[in-house]
Amino acid sequence: MTNSKSRLAHQLWTTIATRILILFGGFIVSVVMARLLGPEGRGIVTAVFVTSTIVITLADLGIRQATAYFLGKKLFPANDIVASVTFIWLITSVLSTIVVGIFYYLQFGDQYGWTIFVIVLASIPVNLAVQYFKGIMQGKERIGNINMSEIVRVSANLLAVILLVWIFDMGVIGAALTQLFMAAFTLLYSMWSNRDFSIRIRYVPQIPMQLIKKGFSFAIALFMLQLNYRVDVVFLSAMSTPFEVGIYSVGTNLAELIWQLPAAIGMVIFSRSANSKTEAEAVNRSVVLMRYLAPLLILGGIAFWILCPFIVNVLYGAEFTSSISVIRYLLPGVLVMVIVKILHADLAGRGYPLYALWVSIAPLFVNIGMNFFMIRLYGAEGAAISSSISYTLAGILFLWVYTRKEGITIRSIFALKLTDVQAVLKRFKKVKSVQG
Repeated sequence: MTNSKSRLAHQLWTTIATRILILFGGFIVSVVMARLLGPEGRGIVTAVFVTSTIVITLADLGIRQATAYFLGKKLFPANDIVASVTFIWLITSVLSTIVVGIFYYLQFGDQYGWTIFVIVLASIPVNLAVQYFKGIMQGKERIGNINMSEIVRVSANLLAVILLVWIFDMGVIGAALTQLFMAAFTLLYSMWSNRDFSIRIRYVPQIPMQLIKKGFSFAIALFMLQLNYRVDVVFLSAMSTPFEVGIYSVGTNLAELIWQLPAAIGMVIFSRSANSKTEAEAVNRSVVLMRYLAPLLILGGIAFWILCPFIVNVLYGAEFTSSISVIRYLLPGVLVMVIVKILHADLAGRGYPLYALWVSIAPLFVNIGMNFFMIRLYGAEGAAISSSISYTLAGILFLWVYTRKEGITIRSIFALKLTDVQAVLKRFKKVKSVQG
């Protein structure tokens, strides 16, 4: 048990350190892109990729999570699982590329040129492959490889932005190519880090259907969550201007930086829960981590609220001043949504992803209904208000469902205990003694 706790702590700290590095790199990219493209150019890039992002979430079919679950539980030979995943990838890539192509043409036509259209379509199979490989690494608890793939992704993103958007001044096309190159380099690293598997497209009887059957529940739950995150951009693109979309994208990018730490922890929780021997062990682990995280997020949220005018004006410039109110409207909902990100990772890792689906339906409809009216009245700020209310409702509902299912109290999730503090101090002393 001690070794298990030490391994968990190591995975968490290395993942958090990686996420901080990624946050810094992503933040730099966001600033450079905003400065070079302006609100309108930034809005165009956001708008053209939003449909592919949503479709990829559904086309993923939950295979990433199902792969991690099957590998963690050792339900089939590992090489057969990997071969089946590549077979599914081929089918989903073709189908989702066709679907996105149709939607893109109906929505934009040749408004932004055929070059961007081709880039968007080319990015779909690459991004799907990245997702599937992440499932393989999660199932084998290769958290270090996942962290390194994220570093490769943000490094490729930064390099491509500097070369294509800044030095070669390719504008929106350069920004679109950046998305493709970033995914391609991440895929190459993911393939290299999984070179001990026989990676080839091969049909293995029964396994693909088993993966799809198990993954469907993961996919539909994640699709609903992702749709709730992106539906505001879809409405803004249809009902407003690229300028408003650009203002909103900068606001959401900054506000959602808060999600990066929970996302990193959630990735570890999912992997550990998939490999847990008992459900009680998984629940206790997730609840303790939630108790540690809650006060940090509250303090970080308050600091972000106070400092966001300075951050936006100094780094992004006066053109993006309107993003300040977007950030502040989004912030409460973003903080509450952390509950879903942490506790859903635990439930999904244990094979119960559908709880997120049922909890997401009402908040999604609230978001859609409010966006329809609020965007007409207040533009980007209206979208932020709608999303924040929707996120808050989702967090409250998920908290209620989780506590009912596991037979625990809300207080046990948020009230930091003396034993929690003692465990941190003990860990700190141990690290200090090793360093000394």
